[in-house]
Amino acid sequence: MTACTYKQLQAEASLSMQFWDDPTVDGFHGLLMTPKPMIRTSDHVFQLCELVKLQSSCKKLNLLSELMDHSGNYVHTALPFILSLLQRGLGERIHLLTHSLSPEPEWSVESDAPKHKAQPPLSFGLLLNPELATSVLERGPSADSPKAAEFRQLWGSRSELRRFQDSAITEAVLWEGKSMCQKQLVPKQIITHLLQLHADIPESSVRYVGAMVDDVIKTGSEEPSTGEEESLLVVQSYDDLSRKLWRLEDLPLSITAVQGAHPALRYTQVFPPRPLKMDYSFFDRDKPSRSLVPKEGKPCPAYITPITVICHMEGSGKWPHDRLAIRHIRAAFHIRLGELLKKHHNYTCRPGPTHLDVWKTCWWRLFSCSLRPLLLLGNYRPYFSVISPPPWSHFWLCFFFSFFFFPTYFCSFSRSCERISRCSSVLHRWASFASFICSLPLTGGTTRW
Repeated sequence: MTACTYKQLQAEASLSMQFWDDPTVDGFHGLLMTPKPMIRTSDHVFQLCELVKLQSSCKKLNLLSELMDHSGNYVHTALPFILSLLQRGLGERIHLLTHSLSPEPEWSVESDAPKHKAQPPLSFGLLLNPELATSVLERGPSADSPKAAEFRQLWGSRSELRRFQDSAITEAVLWEGKSMCQKQLVPKQIITHLLQLHADIPESSVRYVGAMVDDVIKTGSEEPSTGEEESLLVVQSYDDLSRKLWRLEDLPLSITAVQGAHPALRYTQVFPPRPLKMDYSFFDRDKPSRSLVPKEGKPCPAYITPITVICHMEGSGKWPHDRLAIRHIRAAFHIRLGELLKKHHNYTCRPGPTHLDVWKTCWWRLFSCSLRPLLLLGNYRPYFSVISPPPWSHFWLCFFFSFFFFPTYFCSFSRSCERISRCSSVLHRWASFASFICSLPLTGGTTRW
């Protein structure tokens, strides 16, 4: 048993105790019935393919006596030293380093024993520390420290003296990584460098599985990116816009909350909207409609995906009870909001009856939201060819359709559940009910709203 296997056993035992002590988790099925292959329990996985290269590793690491103890099995001989080398190099970038070892081969007594190079590749798994795994700088001891020589011996030519902002001069290693997709492969750079330097294992013998999907979603020719930088720019622009919305005055109803409702604001958009600088030579300005009209013969303008933002308005007892009047008030609110953003921040705004489009680095689509439209849903009375449900069920049925067809009201759901006590009793059952009822077709007649 290697030291890494012992640490893995400790980590699995600690995780198992957490499963057994948690009454909300099916610990028996999760621990004893669910397989856990390395590809599912590790963030990054790599393999050593050409095991015959480990013969030269044993010579360079001076492991000839250990090789005799293992009866010439250079795989078992070099493995503990490779694990120790990788553990030193990766350091705090990983929480756990695991490995797989092929079982002892079996052969007939009438045939020769199989060669060690015929064993399957060695597999290694990395459980990364997300806070330090993508750091491109490995800072070492100061130049006059006794540990500086050990640091230079570990990293070889990659180690160099650097002066930092705190006036300290220390040994350091700088890895390549301009974009986030390159920083995610810093552990690969460390592994290939250490194996080549200390074990004579070339990079071609290392099969690394860490960011294979990035090649499919990379965009940009100069500095390829997978969307992390663009998502960060979108979030920063959203924070700036939300602060400016909070500080707006002279609004008929003040804004009580600003909520983003777009995958890019949750870092889950594969291709987030990119900042786009428009070429106004391709357009003619239409002053009456305050819009840009593409010129004839010019290329079609690029499509810009709007980013949805929901602005919650304060409650008021002066709201009308007519749905059409509420829509007119919301349209007037969009017009006034666009005027203030144009006046104070010089943003290009396009108000509409349902939303307000704002141009700030990218297109922002602002929806105004209040509790009144949700409460009015309880007054709707749909008619079916079947027996009508109880009156209170009208609210839930209408809200179900508005939940899927009018996402503007989605962010007000949590607020309505806080203010309406009867809603909060079924809040935890709503998610499972919605996913179930969505798969059922409406039969037996048509719906009239």
